[in-house]
Amino acid sequence: MSELDHWHPVALSSELGAKPLRADVCGQALVLFRAGEGVGALEDACAHRAFPLHRGRVEAGRVVCPYHGWRWDADGCGECPATPRAKPRATAFDCVERHGAVWVRRRGSEAAFPFLDVGGHTPAGTLRQRVKAPLELCLDNFIEVEHTPSVHAFLGYPAARLADVECATTVTDDSVRVWNHGPQRPLPSLVRALFRIPDGAYFIDDWTTRFSPVHSVYEQYFLDGPRGATAGDALRIAVFFTPVSARETDLFVFVYTTATRWEHSARAALQLPLLRALVRLEVWRDSALLAQMKDAPLPLRGRALGRFDKALVASRRLLERIYRGRDECHLPVVDDPA
Repeated sequence: MSELDHWHPVALSSELGAKPLRADVCGQALVLFRAGEGVGALEDACAHRAFPLHRGRVEAGRVVCPYHGWRWDADGCGECPATPRAKPRATAFDCVERHGAVWVRRRGSEAAFPFLDVGGHTPAGTLRQRVKAPLELCLDNFIEVEHTPSVHAFLGYPAARLADVECATTVTDDSVRVWNHGPQRPLPSLVRALFRIPDGAYFIDDWTTRFSPVHSVYEQYFLDGPRGATAGDALRIAVFFTPVSARETDLFVFVYTTATRWEHSARAALQLPLLRALVRLEVWRDSALLAQMKDAPLPLRGRALGRFDKALVASRRLLERIYRGRDECHLPVVDDPA
């Protein structure tokens, strides 16, 4: 199985209007367009003379090349105005619209669509962030919490208490789970009030990473003490890592909360926009830092690794085996943390 065989989010639903839209995934340029009740994805090069189809228009659910007027439907079937009997074909991709995003995979692939359990949660927003760094470096960043005191503005643990944070990593044949427990760093009073977070709360950051496609789902909630009861509103955040090229990655972030739109509507009216803004800020800060590492070496072998880096080692191997379909004997060697 290759990278394009997996389902990838490639655009937000809000980005795809009446005009065709270019999307890049795994080094492949696609054109997205609305095809009746559905969406279509084709190679972004007209099969006639390779003109970029995203510069064309959409008519009756087909994308029209602006060069010679050839028309293409979502299945890649074409029409040539000058040669009506012609039956040209374009390269088409499977394409669906779910969770506020447009997803594609190689046509004919049997990869399952990723399951995103949102039961009991209220959608708070869907975000997209382009990161000028390779997939591996982005994934490394999002599966450890040691960087949060230095990089994040809100969620995470204080630098002076990192040694007190409990961290447990569990590896299966197709996933890596990381559970973190420790004192939440000080938060502004407005944030604590809106999310009902008690003073002196402990923060649980519990996520599972899977690799078809590459994504992490975070369960984040607070305790009213080191071993106290759950307090405040919980978050469920899913981050999907879509390679744009060998040096760039798109992050698609799906944000949910246990707060509802109808309970305490005045508070919710402030909470949901604030939550979107906070998540966007944290993701932007991560991406800004990663852009400075774009030329950093990718292999982990020979690197100095700590106890928060155990997930990086396991994830690199699963990424190669599941996502890229490389044989075990050809997987890169990485060092285990001390």
